[in-house]
Amino acid sequence: MALTLQSLFNSTADLYRLKLLAGRKGMHHPVSWMYYTEDTSTIDFIRGGELAVTTGMNIGRTKPGAADGYDFTVGYLTRLVTRLHELDAAGLIINTGKYIGEIPAEIKQLCDTLRFPLFSMPWEIHIVDIMQDYGNRIVGERQKRKTTAELFYNALFNPQKFDAAELADTSFDKAVSYGIVLLELSEELFRKSDDELSRYIDYSFNARFDFPQSLFCWFVHDHKIVYVFHDNPEKPGAAIGRAAGEDRYFRFMKTAVSGTCSSPGGLLHEYEHAVLALRFCRDGEQLSYYGRLGVFKLLSEVRDRAVLEQYYEDVLGKLAVLGAEKRADYLKTLQLYIDNGGRVAAAATENSTHRNTVNYRIRKVKEILGADMNSAETRYSVRTALYIRELLDRTK
Repeated sequence: MALTLQSLFNSTADLYRLKLLAGRKGMHHPVSWMYYTEDTSTIDFIRGGELAVTTGMNIGRTKPGAADGYDFTVGYLTRLVTRLHELDAAGLIINTGKYIGEIPAEIKQLCDTLRFPLFSMPWEIHIVDIMQDYGNRIVGERQKRKTTAELFYNALFNPQKFDAAELADTSFDKAVSYGIVLLELSEELFRKSDDELSRYIDYSFNARFDFPQSLFCWFVHDHKIVYVFHDNPEKPGAAIGRAAGEDRYFRFMKTAVSGTCSSPGGLLHEYEHAVLALRFCRDGEQLSYYGRLGVFKLLSEVRDRAVLEQYYEDVLGKLAVLGAEKRADYLKTLQLYIDNGGRVAAAATENSTHRNTVNYRIRKVKEILGADMNSAETRYSVRTALYIRELLDRTK
């Protein structure tokens, strides 16, 4: 929910006579601060999210040794824009009129390619005025964002401290649906200071989302980023998953998406749903949806684990005589046999084993359990017990 270039531009374009020249597709980028620069060698001091301002006063137009026809303005701005983009800066304002007149077409094309917003501001507008104004707006929005995140942290984990009336001045005012997206934090990122972690998430990672920052707030809890949305979280959850897959810190982290609830009071339940989805993220997958968990949604609502353990014990407990490793093999074969409607050949193919092996294991299971595997009721009970075992194993 950080202040974005688009919101700043919408509210101040006339005041500072700003013109958006290129990079329109990057206008959703959040702005962390203002950064004045006239020297490309000092750009590495920025930390991400800064909106840079330059006049171009140090552009050398007649440097010795330069090739005939070399355009120093193009060279300087190319280096500046490229490095700012590499460091996750939000955009660039060029104070035109004295040192730089018209912005070269090559620079506009570069900014469009990089989706890096480029603005012009006439010389008559003082840089100090826009920097001070934007700084005040950023500080105000940052405090508001922190307050909103604290409100929803309380809604989930300290409900006695939550007051829904305090949402009145936020983007969550009058929301009719809420949802949660969870993203695991890598140990490398979690070892950063709170300030470094917050800045990276706010101004580098969240800046890659293709949906408005006003749709959500976020905070960190239990080594996970908790995104709270005032909307159905499925589409933004997919976008977060895509961004994570391309990020140096989140590349191998898992993302989970909850269902929806109609009030902040239901968010703890949706958080638990997202945690469940996170635990059911399959090997090789990095995105999981609670809404697609099928029967596990139903079984997870049985809060007393002892009830589930007892059901499994009643149905399949006798297979403990096989020993842990062999039992696991037999249970997998049994699952495939039932899922394929008792077709041995299909079960053997999925299990990458010979059909005689499947026949032998199923016959052995029947003997140990004393069960009629041709009975629909027995198959239903066994499959339910297998679902329960998977749920219990994944939610230890």
